[in-house]
Amino acid sequence: MAGIGEAANVIAVIQISGKILSFCSEYYSKVKSVRKDIERLQGEVKSLNNVLNKVRELLEGPKAARLPASNTLVERIKQCISELEGLRNKLDPGKGQKTMRGRLFRTLKWPFTSEDVDKSIIMLNRQKEALHLALSIDQT
Repeated sequence: MAGIGEAANVIAVIQISGKILSFCSEYYSKVKSVRKDIERLQGEVKSLNNVLNKVRELLEGPKAARLPASNTLVERIKQCISELEGLRNKLDPGKGQKTMRGRLFRTLKWPFTSEDVDKSIIMLNRQKEALHLALSIDQT
């Protein structure tokens, strides 16, 4: 059943977006000068997350097999995973910064410029619009 695999991909995207929201909250509390950029990025990730939850509900629902446009969602979801993982990796570089100095620097410096945030918001918005389109096609 193709819907199960697609739903698993959607769940992965939801988990990644949840991590991004968590990292944004952490940065937001520690870095005052970039709050507007953080708020804009958070808002767009939350909006995408809401759409993804609707996609998951649709793909896990009883009508999942009869949704022709949902087949195009698979490639879009893979792109979304890749792009969200890039954001997550910038927000939390992970194992490369195990030293106290590295962690302290990470908590004090927001890793994005305003231009980076603008580009990310445009990317997230495109993903969201493509998912909305597929959802609206299947519901008509």
